[in-house]
Amino acid sequence: MTMYKRDDSPLSWDIKLNFNLDDLEGKKEKPPEPPKIPPRQLLAEKFPKILYRIEMLWGSLELHQYLELTLFTDRSNREGFPYDVMQALGEVHIEHVKILKQKKVINEDVWDINIEKRK
Repeated sequence: MTMYKRDDSPLSWDIKLNFNLDDLEGKKEKPPEPPKIPPRQLLAEKFPKILYRIEMLWGSLELHQYLELTLFTDRSNREGFPYDVMQALGEVHIEHVKILKQKKVINEDVWDINIEKRK
């Protein structure tokens, strides 16, 4: 009967591959991303009534309230907007908030103050 000598040396987890994973996968290239559609064009195509309302109320507190209710509803019976439309509405909302703050229609908030201190 052969006795094996016990090896108490610590295991090395440093494993090196002798092949390239990209070679195995056939060097899959990422498909090019489609160009970003401007928010106005996207809304015109998918939700023209919302775009019309935005254009009619631009620069007003009424539009600010409309966008807040549209983007941040608490009604659970809503399906919601597709991702690209939600992103477009968010961009419109951000730009509109900037304008209203410049016009002093709405006040600066806590987040604005913290951003200014970091600069």
